[in-house]
Amino acid sequence: MNHMNNSENIKPAGRDTWEVPAMEVPLWQGKKHAYCVVIPVINEGDRIRNLLKRMQACQISAIADIIIVDGGSTDGSMELEALKRFDVNGLVVKKGPGKLSAQLRCAYAFALDQGYQGIVTIDGNDKDDPDAIPKFIEALEAGVDFVQASRFISGGVAENTPKSRDFAIRFIHAPALSMSSGFKWTDTTQGFRAYSRKMLLDPAIGTFRDIFRDYELLAYLSHRVPQLNYRCLEIATVRRYPKGEVPTKISAFRGNLKVLRTLAHACLGHYNIKKKSLNDGYPSPALAYLLCALGFLFSVLAFFPGWMSPDSFNQYHDAKFGEYSDWHPVLMAWLWSKFDRVYPGPAPMLLLHLVLYWSSWLLISLASRRWLRYSAYLVPLLGFWPGLAYPLGQIWKDIAFATTVFFAWAYLFYVYALSRKLGWRDLGLVLLLSAYAVGVKTNGLVVLPFLFAFAAYLHADRNVRWKRVLAFSVAMPLLSLTLVSGIASRLKIVKTSPFQYTQTYDLLAISVKTGEVLLPGYITKKVGNTPDKLQPLYWVGGNNVLFYGAAGTMTTLDPGELADLRHRWQAALRNHPAQYLEHRWANFKELMRWQAATPAYIANPRIDENQYGFLFSNNSFSNWLSSSPEKHPKMFFPWIYVGGLLFSSLALFAAARKHRFLIACVCGSAVAFIVPHIFIAPASDYRYLYYVYFCSVAVVFFLLAATANRLILGNTHLRRPDQDSTSPSNSL
Repeated sequence: MNHMNNSENIKPAGRDTWEVPAMEVPLWQGKKHAYCVVIPVINEGDRIRNLLKRMQACQISAIADIIIVDGGSTDGSMELEALKRFDVNGLVVKKGPGKLSAQLRCAYAFALDQGYQGIVTIDGNDKDDPDAIPKFIEALEAGVDFVQASRFISGGVAENTPKSRDFAIRFIHAPALSMSSGFKWTDTTQGFRAYSRKMLLDPAIGTFRDIFRDYELLAYLSHRVPQLNYRCLEIATVRRYPKGEVPTKISAFRGNLKVLRTLAHACLGHYNIKKKSLNDGYPSPALAYLLCALGFLFSVLAFFPGWMSPDSFNQYHDAKFGEYSDWHPVLMAWLWSKFDRVYPGPAPMLLLHLVLYWSSWLLISLASRRWLRYSAYLVPLLGFWPGLAYPLGQIWKDIAFATTVFFAWAYLFYVYALSRKLGWRDLGLVLLLSAYAVGVKTNGLVVLPFLFAFAAYLHADRNVRWKRVLAFSVAMPLLSLTLVSGIASRLKIVKTSPFQYTQTYDLLAISVKTGEVLLPGYITKKVGNTPDKLQPLYWVGGNNVLFYGAAGTMTTLDPGELADLRHRWQAALRNHPAQYLEHRWANFKELMRWQAATPAYIANPRIDENQYGFLFSNNSFSNWLSSSPEKHPKMFFPWIYVGGLLFSSLALFAAARKHRFLIACVCGSAVAFIVPHIFIAPASDYRYLYYVYFCSVAVVFFLLAATANRLILGNTHLRRPDQDSTSPSNSL
């Protein structure tokens, strides 16, 4: 019997691209319901008859049409009159090549052509309980796009499941697809599931392709559907294997090996539709990979094994001996201690920073090809900018923080360019990066709300609200701090109250400005208790010589002295607010190098004399970088970066409406990072605002590239890739 084509919402051009095996339809009694149940079979004998009897007892035919798709049975189980007695509405027989996936393509194409709004699939081997089918249909009617049966969630039953199969599902198959898809699956190998019409018709999924012949389609849909922001759900079901028999078409060794290979291909995106947004018709990524690889090699040659200042050696001492001081970030020293067991010295930390740095430029370059086309090849060249590259060689917390957060932004930008939902695996990566970042630079916490606000935007489903974004931006930074605290709580840490550095500097400044000696006695005993003694110890934008310099270090661990210092500092701020703000603003101007002729301290291309035998030899690359501040001082003036950031952000915000939330989050994070330095920066060192320079260079480049594209190519808008796709939008 030939079936009539009653397709709805299927564009002829799209339908003509479907790759469906040859098939016949010997039985078709017409569409009666909005949903159908597809049963794939091949020589199931009594098993299919038992299943149909159970479905009849559940009155499934009263709510859905039953369609069997046969892969070529020869056991007589597909006798038409018998099927009619079991309320079967249609029989589709696959004639073309392939196994289960080919059968399903035949059935799904037939069902979609008839106009069904959703399809439930249940295996014909009678292992699943059809009593759950109404729940699947209810979920489809509620707007769920992919419903998966699970015997492993609460309410599910797994009876007589072979132990090897149970282990493989629980600890290999389901976890792998959960990580790759971003949705937590618990039971991914069985075919009892349901799909919405909208999802099956999405060309971004591409259900009807000849690449799906055996068992690929099931794994692929579990991987890809959640990534494209469709609603997914697991429903508890019963799955019973008969005792002493394993009804399956998969052979013990070769078949299971093929299943694992299929799983790997699915998780790695082998079956994904190749996105036009990043591939077809756009520049090859090969040059971007090459430039970033050369940049990494250049950096290794310039810096190896890494430059170490006194601060670096203090960190390394903590790492080496496992006795940590909170004067420097404990988490950085803790991680360094792990690396030091493998390769002693600064090299592992240097390589970590370089990998993060060059991987960031690579991700941004790859993500930019849709918008910037060949201009995207210029992105890796930004990594060679001396203002960014020169400090990379120094093993400092500022470098660790900036490269880590910049990589997190680059990763989110790459996900954004792919027009896909940020999965739980992706979110976990961003969380780990943020925990390390705030662990090495606590005042960098102000950046994380912006980072996680954008992560929430990418993670959101179609019903997202701004309250959820706000909740993410508060909760996730706190979770990052919790992770850091969890590690720190297990370490032996000497509490040094590092904020005493800033408090002492402020008191020294106010004392000089007011002529009153406000410093505590434990300090004045060493340096003098008259204004003329204090005057030489203070200058605007200079390191506090009460800690670093001829006066020695005034660090104290005495609780009473620390309490006295704190009370004096608070009193000075209350009693002399004008002098305090004047001092802080002057210090901030020096940090910006406003109206200065030369840069502040940037980095020192050397390893200080040490007991460990670590050496650094200058080379042509390091010499070139270290000469750049003298030859091109404006490359190292923070106020130029801040000005460029603000101007370019406003210009991009006005021109690129589709990307305003991204622009606001990135630039907002940079501005938020600047503000605390008005009150905590003890000197004008270039490194303190290192993260801001990354944001500034990237934003200025995108403004220039977008302007050039508009002038040269006539492109007046930056378009997000999902504007050309029929897949669900991630926009709020």
